[in-house]
Amino acid sequence: MTDIKETIQKEADDFIEVYCRQNRIERIWKTPMIKYADVSCPEIRNLKSAVMESHYLPEDILENPTAVLVYFLPFIPETAKSNIAGESASPEWAKAYQETYRLSEALNVRLVEMITGLGYRAAAPADAGSFSDDILKSRWSHRHIAQAAGLGTFGINRMLITENGCCGRYYSVVTDLPVETDRPSAEEFCSYKKDKSCGVCVRHCFSGALTADSFDRFKCYKTTLKNAAIYDGSAVCGKCVVGLPCSFKKP
Repeated sequence: MTDIKETIQKEADDFIEVYCRQNRIERIWKTPMIKYADVSCPEIRNLKSAVMESHYLPEDILENPTAVLVYFLPFIPETAKSNIAGESASPEWAKAYQETYRLSEALNVRLVEMITGLGYRAAAPADAGSFSDDILKSRWSHRHIAQAAGLGTFGINRMLITENGCCGRYYSVVTDLPVETDRPSAEEFCSYKKDKSCGVCVRHCFSGALTADSFDRFKCYKTTLKNAAIYDGSAVCGKCVVGLPCSFKKP
């Protein structure tokens, strides 16, 4: 199935180029990283305990799935650099989140169409972005599924750090493609977790939501709502992923 993986990878990258051209927007994403999580792996089967009891499982999205296609859309460095200064998110950062969400919706449709055209089935979780107000957790955690697919490991900033860094967004599509799936990474990408040699992300969290040992998601959410009031509902911040040694690991 290597050829199908390569075909999907090329289609995703080509789609972004065409999407940007058709919508007359600057490309703010590097080449997408795509991996496949085995729906039977422990990291997937334990999502209800790792995230929350009402978290969806792949079979809640598609009957008899085999894998979850997960992709990471890395931002270009200029987008991240724009967000380093100040307590409020930068206009470029807020716009990147808005544009990435719109791109992901279109790319998901294309991936489903492509997989269907190959004679298989696929579906994107319809309400992946929704979350419970009382616990501020999503019923479909792209990041946890991306970790199961081997895209990266969680840093102390609670973001997933890939071999290309942590500045970007994750999305996923459930499928019954008979692909060879990927395993969780055996390499630790967070320097603080490896040898306590970093911790810059904690210093960047001016709201006090983040420490090396804990994360107060309600303080974090309060900060994102302040930015939402500035940027037309875009609840963003991103200070804990910019200006770090792990923001971009490869050119």
